[in-house]
Amino acid sequence: MFKKVLLSFFSFAIAGSILFSNQTVTHAELYPVQNTNGAGLDLRKTPTINGTRTERNIPDGYKLDLYCYVRGESYKGSTVWDWVGDTGYGGDIDNGFAPDYFIKTGSSSPVVPFCSW
Repeated sequence: MFKKVLLSFFSFAIAGSILFSNQTVTHAELYPVQNTNGAGLDLRKTPTINGTRTERNIPDGYKLDLYCYVRGESYKGSTVWDWVGDTGYGGDIDNGFAPDYFIKTGSSSPVVPFCSW
């Protein structure tokens, strides 16, 4: 019985390592918040202006992890919303959507891949 359980465990571990060995992890890049005019940036659960907030008042210059982007509600003429992490702002780590307008990437086009989840 023990041998069968042990063999099953190792078979599963080997299959998993083969299956996931070609997967790559995308690391986020840090980009600063910009243009909030002192109001701070709010992260949201959905790519909409009125979406539920996951973090509030992140100040200009604070650097966020930028992972990927989606198309959402138009803001200042752009429908690009970035999925970001707040790197621990406010004491805990939160993720959420932010209009690309408020992330200083140096480009008017997305600089990260489309969110594929």
